[in-house]
Amino acid sequence: MTRKLFTSILMALTLLCACYGLYPRIMLESANTNVAIISDYREITALAKNSGLGVDEAIEILKANGLSGLMVSELTGDSVTHGIGHAEIKAAGDNPNSTEGTIITIKPFSEHKILLNEWLRLRFGISDDKRGPILLTMPSNMIKNSGIIPDIDGLESAKKAGLKIYYRPAPSPGHLSDKAALMLRNVNEHYHIDVFTPSGEYVSGYPDVSALANAAKELGIPVAKVEFSKQVGEPQLNAAVSPMLLSLHSVTNEEMTSRRISRQTLRERMIRAAVERSVRLLLYRTAPMNTANFKFSDYAEEVRLLGESLKSHGFNLAWPDTVYARGNLRPNIFSALAMSAVLMFCVYSYFVRMGMTENVKTQIIFAVSGVILSVMILKVSIMARLAGALTAPMIAAEASLLAMDEAKSRRIIPAFAFVVIGGLSLASFFSVTDYMMRLKAFSGVKLTLMLPPVLVLLHDLKRRIHPESLTEFLSRPPLWGEIILYGALMGAIGFAVLRSDNVANISGLETRLRESLEHLLIARPRTREVLVGYPSLLLWGFLVRNGYFKLYREIFRIGAVLGFSSVINSFCHFHTPMMLILLREFNGLWTGLLAGLIVVCVIKFAVIPVLRLIRPVIS
Repeated sequence: MTRKLFTSILMALTLLCACYGLYPRIMLESANTNVAIISDYREITALAKNSGLGVDEAIEILKANGLSGLMVSELTGDSVTHGIGHAEIKAAGDNPNSTEGTIITIKPFSEHKILLNEWLRLRFGISDDKRGPILLTMPSNMIKNSGIIPDIDGLESAKKAGLKIYYRPAPSPGHLSDKAALMLRNVNEHYHIDVFTPSGEYVSGYPDVSALANAAKELGIPVAKVEFSKQVGEPQLNAAVSPMLLSLHSVTNEEMTSRRISRQTLRERMIRAAVERSVRLLLYRTAPMNTANFKFSDYAEEVRLLGESLKSHGFNLAWPDTVYARGNLRPNIFSALAMSAVLMFCVYSYFVRMGMTENVKTQIIFAVSGVILSVMILKVSIMARLAGALTAPMIAAEASLLAMDEAKSRRIIPAFAFVVIGGLSLASFFSVTDYMMRLKAFSGVKLTLMLPPVLVLLHDLKRRIHPESLTEFLSRPPLWGEIILYGALMGAIGFAVLRSDNVANISGLETRLRESLEHLLIARPRTREVLVGYPSLLLWGFLVRNGYFKLYREIFRIGAVLGFSSVINSFCHFHTPMMLILLREFNGLWTGLLAGLIVVCVIKFAVIPVLRLIRPVIS
C-alpha cells in the first residue's frame, strides 16, 4: 500500500471517529445558549442611593434592562461593624480587643428579628432559646473576616423582584466549618438559592470542604466556578460537586482600578468570556467605589448594552442550566481510536522521515499498536494524559514537516487539513466535564510549544535540509547572524510558553488589536499564526525557490512550526465552542497567508534589490 493511500484511508477513518466522539459535545454546546447577568446587591444599593432612587425601583429598572440575578453575600464582622445589615457588634469590655469577648445583637427595628436571631445562633453553634444578644468568647478582631448573618435585605429584594440568587457564604470563625453548610441549608429553606460560591481567602473547612460540598449536592445547588480564582480550597470544592457547576466571570474592583480597565473594556471582557470560554454567569460590577461621575443611569445603560451584545451573539438572557450534569460527556472507543491513530501515524511518519524502511509490515505493526493504545487510554487515566500530552506536539511536528516537504504553497492546505483532523481527534477524547470546566489542565499545552521545534530541527539536520549536519554545525565557530536569529527564536519560544494560558501579560496595544480583530472577524485568529507561523512558511518557500540565505533558512522553518503548534493548542482549549475554534483557525489561515504574502513581496521587491546594491560594498 502506498504511503499516500495509507495516509488518506487512515485520516478519513480518524475524522469519522473524531466527529462521532465530538457529537455529544457539539449538541451540548448548541443548546447551552442561556447567559445570566448578575449584579452585586450592595453595589446597587449604594449607586441607587447616590442617584436618589429606591433600591427596589433600581432593581426593577435593571431587571427590565436584562438583569437576571443578584449577588447576595453573608455579612462579615467587618461589614457589620461598618453599619451594614441588621446586626451590631461591640466588645464585652471597654477594650475592643478585650478577652471578655464580643457581643452580637440584632437591631431592635428589624422586621426579621426572629429569623435573624435564629440564624445568628445557628452560625455560632449556640443552642439557647433566647432571642437576645449572644456572647462570643473571642475579641471582635477575630471575626472581622468571618460570616455573621446573611444579608437579608438582599435576599428579600431578590425574592420580591423575582431574580435568581447568587449567594456568597463567608468563612466560618474558628473551627466551626460545619456551620457554613448548616447556614446554607437554612437560608435555602427561606430563600431559594440558585447558585453559590464561598467568599473570602479560603473555603470554610479547608482542607476538608466536604460539609459545603455535601450540602450543595443534597440541596441541588450548583457552585459557581469563578474564572482565575486564587481562593484556597476552591479547586477541591469544585471537584467535589462536579458536574454541578456553572462558570462565572468577574472582574474585581481592585483589578479594575490597578489595570485601569475602562467600562467598554469591561463589557467586552464579559462578552468574550461568554463567546470564547463558554462562561454563563457574568457578574457585572459598577464602577469601583461608585465614583462620583458614575450614575445609576450609566450602569443601567451598560447592563442593557451588555444584554443586547449577548443577544447579537446568539445568546438568550436567561438563567443557565448545569448542562454538564446531564450531558453524556465521556471518552468512548471511537474518540480513543481517533487519538491513538493520529499519535501512531505521527510517530510512524517521523521515523520514516528519519530513515526507517516503509512497507506494509511496519504499517500493520503501527496500526495494531494504535488499537492496543486506544484500549489502554480508555482504561488507564495516566496513559490517557501521557498520550494526549505527546499527541499534540507530534501533530504540530508532522503538520510542519508535511507543509515543508516541498517549497511549494500547495503543501499548506494538506498540512492545515491534517492539523485540523488531529485537533478534532484530541478534542473528541478530552471533551469531558473535567477538562471543559477546567477542573483539570491539559498536559500538552506547553510541551506543544517546545517539542515540535526540536523534532523538526533534528529532522532537518539528519536529512541535510539545513546545509550542515549536526556534527558540522557544532564543530564550526558560530556565525553572528545565527546567534542573533536563534537567540530571538529562543526568546520567542520562551515568551510563548510563559504567555500560554496567561492573560495578565498582554499589553494594551495587543489588547486593542485583539478587540479590533474580534469585531471584524468574530473569531480572532491567534497572533502566533498570523504574525509568525504562516508568514514564516511562505518566506521559507520563497528563500528556497530562489536559493537565498541557505545558512539562515532554518529560523523560518522553526517559525512555521510555532504557527502549527498554535493551531493544535487552539483545539486543546476544550472550554471554547468547537465551531468557534474551527472559524478561528480558518481565519488564522487566510489572514496569516495574506500577511505572509505581503512579507514576501516586501522582501522580493524591496529588501533583495537593496541587498544586491550594497553587497559589493560590504563584501
